[in-house]
Amino acid sequence: MERKYWNEEIETLTADQVRRLESERLRGQLDYMYRTSDFYKKKFDHAGIKPSDIRDRADLPKIPFTEKTELSRSQADGTLIGVNQCAPLHDIVRIQATGGTTSQPLRLAFTRRDNADYCEMGARALWAMGCRPGDIVFECFNYNLYAGGVSDHMCFETLGAATIPFGVGNTKRLLEMMGKLKDDVCLYSTPSYAVRLAEVAMEEKMDLKSLGLRKGFFSGEAGLQIPGYRSRIEDLWGLASGDLYGTGELGLHSGECEHRQGFHYGATGIVLTEFIDPDTTEPKPITDGAVGEFVYTSIQREASPLMRMRSHDSMQVFTGPCPCGRTGLRFKVLGRTDDMFIVKGVNVFPLGVQAVLARLQPRLTGEFQIILDKAPPIDYSIPVRAEVANHVPREHYEALVADARKAIREGSNFDPIIELVPQGAIASEKKTRRLYRTYNGELVPK
Repeated sequence: MERKYWNEEIETLTADQVRRLESERLRGQLDYMYRTSDFYKKKFDHAGIKPSDIRDRADLPKIPFTEKTELSRSQADGTLIGVNQCAPLHDIVRIQATGGTTSQPLRLAFTRRDNADYCEMGARALWAMGCRPGDIVFECFNYNLYAGGVSDHMCFETLGAATIPFGVGNTKRLLEMMGKLKDDVCLYSTPSYAVRLAEVAMEEKMDLKSLGLRKGFFSGEAGLQIPGYRSRIEDLWGLASGDLYGTGELGLHSGECEHRQGFHYGATGIVLTEFIDPDTTEPKPITDGAVGEFVYTSIQREASPLMRMRSHDSMQVFTGPCPCGRTGLRFKVLGRTDDMFIVKGVNVFPLGVQAVLARLQPRLTGEFQIILDKAPPIDYSIPVRAEVANHVPREHYEALVADARKAIREGSNFDPIIELVPQGAIASEKKTRRLYRTYNGELVPK
């Protein structure tokens, strides 16, 4: 009989058991950070507390938050890890960096145990998503510093999947290799790359269903949570898809199970997560359907531990039981709070715009970019670039622009200026960014 969970003991703990495990490891982690990190010792001292004052998660609000910018600034002078190095260099075996799409990439260190914990979280998530030993996985994330490359590759290997480190680029070569294999295969990529891969296959007159792609494991973008976007990928390829949430700073891998009722929190015993109101930063109770921001504290990290690190991800949490039997927290991602923009008092997330535009498929592909070309307050019409499907004749463009504008006005509460761009102009092999603040000097790829 096939095992149901990757780590049944952890994934089926009761709430009381989780609290006891987290509290014990939290106390040990904070003692370690106070001894080894001048940066975090100063945070404690400034707040007038000692690690012994923190007994469990309820005491954490006594400690100031950590922001990514604090850590990245400390590396600006060329210091390898900066203030966030707690283990000696001879114990550090890997250096990686966050994606850095909106700021300077942050370098992070890992010891062997840190790597093992990262892979443990990844294996829990991937098992929930349907990955199994014997699967052949084309790993199509960037292997250049980014954790989604080497580190996520190691998660698949930990689980027992045969992993092909393909990386990004050479899309035609990837399709040729898939076509020559007799075995069914799996893809690990961003959702938008699965769309782009299908477009290239069709340009090359390939039969997508004959390429043997039967499972897709997706991460790096939130688009798979849009029903129309997910169904498009599944229909194009004839595959079963699974969605994964993770962070480069901590791993924190969380995957959805076959019931698709949100991500199952996959970091129990490794990362403690608080729930706060992003506006007031006050703690919020985790109740079914509540919306807030996650704040992360590592509880057994050696090289680059993090204490009360703000995620700036807006989440909705769910506490009801899942039919799969996993007992922990479930959540879905609403968008990044630093990607949110306010139009005449209304909060707008790019993920919401994506959901609106997905309803206009198949005339639109679902790929888009929002351009904020003037500083707030935003009381102007906002440029939105949207991919038009190849089969749509030009004489239909005017009506399509009108439909897209109406859909966004009604669904996302702002007035857009729609620019239609050719299919394939936006979706890429790397993460597809949805929001550009050109008034801050950010450049939109052409």
